[in-house]
Amino acid sequence: MYATVLHRRWDGTLVMVGPDGWPIEADPDSPDLDVVPGWLPVVSGVRHIGGTPEVPTGGTTVEALCGRPITVPRRQRRRHRRPALFDCHACWHVWLGFE
Repeated sequence: MYATVLHRRWDGTLVMVGPDGWPIEADPDSPDLDVVPGWLPVVSGVRHIGGTPEVPTGGTTVEALCGRPITVPRRQRRRHRRPALFDCHACWHVWLGFE
């Protein structure tokens, strides 16, 4: 099973390539963090891009791509997942390379 891959073109632009090998058009105004690989923490109903491929150890504070500090709880509940109501626009823009 192939995953979505972020590819940098010769001109510096970033393109997401889907499992079928074709580019995925990303709309900068409507974030879709489902295509972003890695850790996507949810804080207060907003899903961020954690910047790490795996969940960090409990009790550590990491910084999301948007700059928000996120403290990982010491005990992770496997069954309980926080609902994501919105995707973070700032994390999406940084991930796309707009900063």
